[in-house]
Amino acid sequence: MKKILITSILLVTIIASVLLVLNSRSDQGILNDLAQKNVIEAEKEPGKTEVTEKEKAEHIENEQELKENQLDEAKEIEESYTIVIDPGHQAEANHEQEPIGPGATETKPKVASGTAGVVTEIPEYILTLQASLLLEQHLKQKGFDITLTRLTHDVDISNSERAAIANELDADLFLRIHADGVESAEAKGFSLLVPGNENKFTQDIYEDSQAAANAILAKVENDINLLGNGIFIRDDLSGFNWSDVPVVLVELGFMTNPEEDQLLADETYIKKLTGLIAEGVEDYVRKNE
Repeated sequence: MKKILITSILLVTIIASVLLVLNSRSDQGILNDLAQKNVIEAEKEPGKTEVTEKEKAEHIENEQELKENQLDEAKEIEESYTIVIDPGHQAEANHEQEPIGPGATETKPKVASGTAGVVTEIPEYILTLQASLLLEQHLKQKGFDITLTRLTHDVDISNSERAAIANELDADLFLRIHADGVESAEAKGFSLLVPGNENKFTQDIYEDSQAAANAILAKVENDINLLGNGIFIRDDLSGFNWSDVPVVLVELGFMTNPEEDQLLADETYIKKLTGLIAEGVEDYVRKNE
């Protein structure tokens, strides 16, 4: 009886030990399974990161493509945008008379002689061509199609004929480049002239001319230490009245003012000024297209 009891105890002990081992192995298996699952999930994460990076790259590529398309569209607008630049005056004035507008009985000289630097003695026609060539460079760099009414001083082109060049090309903008001159040495500043809205010759082009002048003046006044005299309406200018396209006359400054005369003769200054005029033109085009 005693032997049977001992044997029973041994069997129970053995069975208990076996169950403990099996249970331990089962727990370890569960832990192993969990660990394996974690490894699998961890291995999946790089895949998720790859997808995110790919999507990010595609997004950047799409944004870049959109920007390129926008730039291409802007370039197409600019390349199809024709600007005629008229360097004011010429080496020899022409005092023959011409009507101030189509069918007008009032006449004016075909081309006046212009002013000259009170200090530098540079004639206005030389300054206006230098400035116009710089302006042409700035505008061409922006992609605009540019034509100048003259490239030399030895020409004879009346104000109505200059406007006719812009009309013939169906220009989107006609820019007339001039400088001011008065008796007083105190007068100074940059200004713009535009055709009037009550003038029978220019009613159709007034609004666009005014918009272009506003854009140019805003750019110049905002970026350069130069007195802005504003925008003035002129109904008596042949170059306006004969124009069928938007037109703005730029007065770069007063050559009869000693300080401005010397500034206008400075290549760095005039390059800066014409660059700002070009930026104003670009702003005008962007807003109107």
